Amino acid sequence: MPRTVLAAIAAFLMSAAALASAPGQDTTADALARLQAASTAAESDALLIVHDGRVLADTATDPARAPIELMSATKSVVALGVGLLLADDKLDSLDTPVHTFFPEWAQGRKRDITVRMLLNHTSGLQNAPNAGEEIYPAPDAVQLALAAELSTPPGEVFAYNNKATNLLAGVIGKAAGRPMDVYLNERLFQPLGIVPGPWYRDASGQPHGMAGLPLTAHDAAKIGRLLLDDGVTPDGKRLLPEGFVTALFTPGPHSARVGLLWWRIPAWQVLRLRPEAIDAARTRGADPRWIEALAQLRDKPLAGTAGLRTALGELLGDDWPAIYAREVSERGIVRADLFDEDTGPVVAYAAEGFLGQYIVVVPDKRLVAVRQIRRRDTPHAPALDYPSFTADVVALAATL
Repeated sequence: MPRTVLAAIAAFLMSAAALASAPGQDTTADALARLQAASTAAESDALLIVHDGRVLADTATDPARAPIELMSATKSVVALGVGLLLADDKLDSLDTPVHTFFPEWAQGRKRDITVRMLLNHTSGLQNAPNAGEEIYPAPDAVQLALAAELSTPPGEVFAYNNKATNLLAGVIGKAAGRPMDVYLNERLFQPLGIVPGPWYRDASGQPHGMAGLPLTAHDAAKIGRLLLDDGVTPDGKRLLPEGFVTALFTPGPHSARVGLLWWRIPAWQVLRLRPEAIDAARTRGADPRWIEALAQLRDKPLAGTAGLRTALGELLGDDWPAIYAREVSERGIVRADLFDEDTGPVVAYAAEGFLGQYIVVVPDKRLVAVRQIRRRDTPHAPALDYPSFTADVVALAATL
């Protein structure tokens, strides 16, 4: 395994262990230093921490600071486009049926799908977890979504859905009367002084909603600042309807982890292995090492995601990410199938994307944190995703 990956794992485990063992004992300097060290070890290309307008950290590997694609953090920016439609009276409400804009959905069960369901991942649309398998080869991502079958009844099940988010690009485009990227540039980016990179478009010319927006760290932080100020720009202009930010952060009906395309970050988490998880792994013929690791986790409380990753690293060694992917992610299993979770109060909200792209806002501390990393030519190394970034930001915020 490359030395940089080992360094990133070591930095992550150090960060997680410090967070779990000494809550509330850090100084701001300690917490910031640990965050910066972990960011460096994870080969971050940009790190920006802003507290109430004051920059606490600002590093970049590219002297020109060219925009970096937000990956799935793009979804969280797309959600703001829906707020702009409400502000411009181009959308009556979040509960407007999608068939208002796409009449082909005016019959059958799809007539019940609303804009809100596209935003909170409860549309029920069939979706391949790996977007590269189905979405990127498609010439028109909106038509792909419109043609999708239903996996579950609309509004009844939470399931993270790239396909449904791409349909939001079509909704925004139809309602605004121009492509989503053009509309957001006029109504969001220009008022905030943001200069985005070229938004990814499919062969039909439609921008994706699931990913594809490049921003610099400073421009991404402007999005976070807008949310801290309830949709009002620094010069006092209201862009988003009053209270819309609260709606973004309010938990969905079937998952407390997410609002409207923004993740909800608790002050703490405790995970406990579900009693049936080991037998289920045996039944599906899981890797014996995975079964033994689960057995070692029985009756052992874990300090959230960071604690789980630390434990898996100790039990499975450096290849634990590959084993976890094979035995969990690739089988369509979610963490809730394996662990019961207790959480503290939600204190932060995050846009998150593949490879470890983050925009984190902590409203009570007026803190915005951005971490970005560019694609590498080498195979994806999960250790470089900096998975404890949100936890480290929460720990920093607790010291402010």
